Amino acid sequence: MPNLIKLLFSPSGRIGRRDYLIGIVGLVVIFSGYGLLINALGGSMAGFFAVLAFPFVILQIAYSVYGKRLHDIGRTLWPVTGLICAMLAAMIIVMLVYGGAEYFAAFSEYTQDNPPPPEVVERLNAEFGPRQKQGEAILSFTIVALLAGFTLWLGLAKPDADTNRYGAPISK
Repeated sequence: MPNLIKLLFSPSGRIGRRDYLIGIVGLVVIFSGYGLLINALGGSMAGFFAVLAFPFVILQIAYSVYGKRLHDIGRTLWPVTGLICAMLAAMIIVMLVYGGAEYFAAFSEYTQDNPPPPEVVERLNAEFGPRQKQGEAILSFTIVALLAGFTLWLGLAKPDADTNRYGAPISK
């Protein structure tokens, strides 16, 4: 059994397929548990700080688990950064294509002191809601496909048989 703290929070070194699988399961469990915690805390001050820390915790674990596996196949951490950039690009593209920008622009004329009337909110939600739901489905599929493909690629990739700049090969 690997040291879970080192596995989940340190991007240095190498890990084999078994420890990679354990790390991915750990990432999914922590991501899911963190989501449940944020929902349970709601709009409280603790919920605010939990939401604030969420991306940093998940990114650290993702860089650590994926990074060590990338090191095992002789690569740097840059493919993880590329994956994150691809997911952000997908979010921006889907928002632009499926009416997110127009939706926000329609509300831009209103302020906290001059809120939109309920009938305007209802009309805009009726106008943009179906497009945004369609965009959400496409975005969800795209993100899952990117993550699944990247995770599968690293899980199936053949490790360096020799010592590389990240350390000695993992013994079976």
